[in-house]
Amino acid sequence: MEKGTKRGREEVFVGIDRISTLPDDILIHILSFLNFKKAVQTCILSKRWSDVWASVHFLKVSQQQFRSDGNENQREYMDKFVHFVHGLAYNLRVSSLDTFECFFPNSDRQNHSVEFLGRAAALMRRVFVFYGNIPKCLDLPESAVSCASLQNLKLHSSACGKIIRPELINLPSLKVLELRCVELDDDFTHKLFLSFPALQGLVLRSCTLGTSKIASNILKMLNLDHCWQTKNMQISCPGLVSLSIKIVSPREGISLEIMEFLATADISIHNCSYDTSILRGLSNATTVKFFGSLQSMAQLKKDITYCKLFNNLKIVEFGGWDMTINFDLVACFLKNSPNLQKLYLQLGSHGHIQGHTRQEANRDVSSKREYVEFVKITGGRKAQDNKMVKILRRHIKNIGHLLIL
Repeated sequence: MEKGTKRGREEVFVGIDRISTLPDDILIHILSFLNFKKAVQTCILSKRWSDVWASVHFLKVSQQQFRSDGNENQREYMDKFVHFVHGLAYNLRVSSLDTFECFFPNSDRQNHSVEFLGRAAALMRRVFVFYGNIPKCLDLPESAVSCASLQNLKLHSSACGKIIRPELINLPSLKVLELRCVELDDDFTHKLFLSFPALQGLVLRSCTLGTSKIASNILKMLNLDHCWQTKNMQISCPGLVSLSIKIVSPREGISLEIMEFLATADISIHNCSYDTSILRGLSNATTVKFFGSLQSMAQLKKDITYCKLFNNLKIVEFGGWDMTINFDLVACFLKNSPNLQKLYLQLGSHGHIQGHTRQEANRDVSSKREYVEFVKITGGRKAQDNKMVKILRRHIKNIGHLLIL
């Protein structure tokens, strides 16, 4: 009885293939959940599946997918990976491809990355992401920067190097460019904005900024994430809506021009020993985060003196240094932000440096702010928190809600 029942179940499962009867769009969506090597392998299931994989909209390939469990060395599985991806350009229905991501992180032959970029460029349509081992000087093939429909380009390197651009660049639709571990000089930066007339977002991660100016009238988002600065740098992007600057030990000063449409700004500058001119560029923002060190606060002294009004500012957050030692920047924002609603303070304890004394609690305040709706203090010790509250009471008559964590 049991055997008969088992055979009956087997006949049902063997006789009906409901998945293969689904429309192409659904099958393609199913394949999008597989890594691409496995998606291609579905071609052996039946004639129905023979070329479904070639119509995927999202393509993500990684050399790690070709690493075996045996004694295969890196060169062998690398060759398999390169051979596989080179074949994609000849088999995919490129017109259907929307996004192409390639992870090529490890190679003992640097020319693999360069050779592969040219081949991969044939596949890109709207989004192209490349994670690779870029050599010290990457000479991009023209095919990698010639795609009329490309809107989002990401080039991530595992080691910092320069990019040599070809003479002809045709990326008229590019809206977002993200570079990681790339050296930028003045020539590269200047030509970058000339070559990408539709560029709205620029993200630079762990890059070396050897440029004196970042200037664009159409850029709306700029993110400098943990970059190294080697020159005095001016940022002149009047159309920016979002700005994020995280500079590691800047060797030179930074200045921001006024940005009329700026909504959010996230500034983090530590161990700066050069004068900066940042505050006037933030005067139209509605939300500001400012993190730094005591040393950075010292370099902002001149900037604070000539600070403009922050008429649109509703939320401001500070952190990274002991504000019971240097409260000047916070006081500047309290004084010049008539519509401020929320104040967040993350108290740092980065030690004492020459020229700073604990006199903030006893300093005369010429004019108190009437009211702040919400104040939150975090990260401090009890004694430090108490000092911070005393300082705040000297600058603000009424605090709606004070939270100390």
